[in-house]
Amino acid sequence: MRTQADRHPVRKILGLLALATATGCVPTSPAAGGVTGITVNAEGRMAVVAAWCQEPPDGVIIYRRVNGDLVDQADLKAPKLSGTTASLDLEKIPPGWSLLKGDLNFRPGQKYVAGAYNATTHARMADVTFTNDTKEKITTGSILVQNHAEHHPDGVDVQLSAAEFTARAQHYC
Repeated sequence: MRTQADRHPVRKILGLLALATATGCVPTSPAAGGVTGITVNAEGRMAVVAAWCQEPPDGVIIYRRVNGDLVDQADLKAPKLSGTTASLDLEKIPPGWSLLKGDLNFRPGQKYVAGAYNATTHARMADVTFTNDTKEKITTGSILVQNHAEHHPDGVDVQLSAAEFTARAQHYC
């Protein structure tokens, strides 16, 4: 028996695209490449930290949540990075980094999502969610990430040591 989609090629294509999207098989989906976290640096400022497995990121994107949607907040270009980890001060942009668009004016009570990315390889390090208050919750020397579970779709905050954070990146490769 033929379905409505079989009789209409456009509907069939749309159905296949919907299936691909639902299963995560869309060519534009970012490839996994590591993990992104939040820390407080030696100067006491909040910073994004990224650990990667292959190519280093060339940028960090930050979104804010508005009525359940992600809205662009800032896009920052990284200098040429090497090694396996790097950090970006969110309160004072370090030399070599540049703000491509948006701003780093984080509003109280607003939720933000940050993720490091590599535009060439389309790799995206797993995102981290934070607010202005996150800085007060992080213990010295820790990096905050989220563990995601079925019962907590936004994730549960977990603080890791630098070594644990770097090891966690391998789970996203």
